Amino acid sequence: MSDVDVAVIGAGLAGLACALTLVDAGRRVVVLEASDGVGGRVRTDEVDGFLLDRGFQVLLTGYPAARRWFDADALDLRPFSPGVVLHPSGRTRAVRLADPFRAPISAARSLLSPVVTPLDALRLLRWRHSVLAPSGPQVAARRQVTTRERLDEYGFSPAIVDGFFRPFLAGTFFDADLTTSSRVTELVFRCFFRGDVAVPARGMGQLGAQLAQRLPAGALRLRTPVHSIAADDEPGVELTVPAGTLRARQVVVAVDAPALERIAGLEGEGDAVPVAAPGRGTACVYFDAPDSPTRGRADLHLGAPGDGPIATLATMSDVAAGYAPAGRHLVSVSTVGVPATDDRRLVADIRAQASRWFGAEVAAWRPLVTYRIPYAQPRQDPVDLPSLARPTRIGAHLWRCGDHTDTGSIQGALVAGRRTAEELLRA
Repeated sequence: MSDVDVAVIGAGLAGLACALTLVDAGRRVVVLEASDGVGGRVRTDEVDGFLLDRGFQVLLTGYPAARRWFDADALDLRPFSPGVVLHPSGRTRAVRLADPFRAPISAARSLLSPVVTPLDALRLLRWRHSVLAPSGPQVAARRQVTTRERLDEYGFSPAIVDGFFRPFLAGTFFDADLTTSSRVTELVFRCFFRGDVAVPARGMGQLGAQLAQRLPAGALRLRTPVHSIAADDEPGVELTVPAGTLRARQVVVAVDAPALERIAGLEGEGDAVPVAAPGRGTACVYFDAPDSPTRGRADLHLGAPGDGPIATLATMSDVAAGYAPAGRHLVSVSTVGVPATDDRRLVADIRAQASRWFGAEVAAWRPLVTYRIPYAQPRQDPVDLPSLARPTRIGAHLWRCGDHTDTGSIQGALVAGRRTAEELLRA
């Protein structure tokens, strides 16, 4: 096995962005991926003609890094409807909440709902301006508190906090308690306001596939698990398959936080190498439905925390027709946390809640696959984020990158990959 300048462990979005940045700088790079494909947590499986993303995921076209790294035309992005559909606890009638700048008629109707008061509408406009008018770095540098505290500072009523913000943060960060850092929430809302919520026509896995296509021939090795990192005096990686040592002048560990600690042997080394925050988990259940419960609308439905297991529900085939075979419909449901119940009980609980929204037709939904994802995102409470850009260097020849060193998002993964590469090149 020939020597390389840099070995990147992990072919997720962060690892691929890191590798491409290094290749552009003239470095000889190899990307080692234990699984059979690229993308990390952002992958798509094909089952019975359905495209199943591994967990409910979307791309915000307002992400600055997405505009830099992806060819949007080639991805053939399909947007969701602007806004969300809320299902308040104890109510049979849903509430549509829309952005007044993109769907003014629906937004005007939102003022008639019990979720948004006229004063809340004005506060939303003020908050929208506050996250759009400054630059992104200025928003990122603001004093951080919990999201709940920031909403209280703006004077939002309990109706909109409980009726909209809690369901929205539950679906976005798997955080129904609004403890996520206000910095992260405001940066994400900034991107929501600046673009669409979309998915590639052929699934979220196209993101990693598009990046991987730009690597030089032979730079990507799939099904190549790394056993351990070699010592600093002889840098490189110990491989399991094929067995042996790959020498590399520098090693970048581009995996999620639990795998990072296992591969790199990190157990916390003070301020120099802070251990990443624990993760937030989810389950994603896919159903084959004979009829679309959303009747052709590309809506994102949000459940009320505590009202049942559903955090988000979307008919993915209404967003992008290719997600399901002709004549069928794909329904995606995600939860906050990984439920303790088994798959059969989870499906039954989802049916019970969805039946209150859509009626008897839910009984005809056929479960396809349940993904249980203990580490879907790093937790992003203020205590976890001394800064949004955490240290990348963890040894003389050892580096790390991933959304756990930035923000828990596609944006964060791409930024982290590029930043790690740039810091390595300057070292």
